[in-house]
Amino acid sequence: MTRASADTFDRIASPYDRGMAPLERLWLRRMRRRLLAHARGHVLEIGVGTGANLPYYPPTVRITAVDESLDMLAVAAQRARGLDGRVALGQANVEHLVFPADTFDTVAASLVLCSVVDLQRTLDEIRRVLREPGGRLLLLEHMRPRVQPLTLLVDLANLPWYAFNGRCHLNRETQQAVSAAGFEVEHVERKVGGFLRLIVARIVPGAIKKPLLP
Repeated sequence: MTRASADTFDRIASPYDRGMAPLERLWLRRMRRRLLAHARGHVLEIGVGTGANLPYYPPTVRITAVDESLDMLAVAAQRARGLDGRVALGQANVEHLVFPADTFDTVAASLVLCSVVDLQRTLDEIRRVLREPGGRLLLLEHMRPRVQPLTLLVDLANLPWYAFNGRCHLNRETQQAVSAAGFEVEHVERKVGGFLRLIVARIVPGAIKKPLLP
């Protein structure tokens, strides 16, 4: 993690929740609730941001939540206060996780994999820290939609959007990348023509990773 990459999210920590409020009301709150109902055991949330997911975890899970931005983590800490000490927060680069292999039962992320520098390395790290068999990956992400004209519009918007923010890719093929990394996708829920997707996946023991197509 570079200081510049963390600064990208430090700058938006304060207004982030206000900016996301319309999407939360339309789709994201309900999708978060349905997604995180699948969480079990010891959960690692990567890219916790301002902690928007935290209220939706089942009361039986224990949560370790990391982010590269200290300013985002400060906001998340406010949300974590009402969760009876079940949340441990820390700063981390999700492409180089410090945790030993086979540490977590569940890894969760929302609106994170669009912004990592190396998607394949991040998925490799997620798989490494998940317990086998049965380790579960829970994702709420935007990605390249499946229907026209949305596909074309998102492809056209991606370059100026990335030039503006320097991190977020609008049209990553995240679902395909998850499958290629050795996960079995068990459930997908699509909104906005597949631009928003809720994904529940599980490690396939012994699966051979496939190279990502350009």
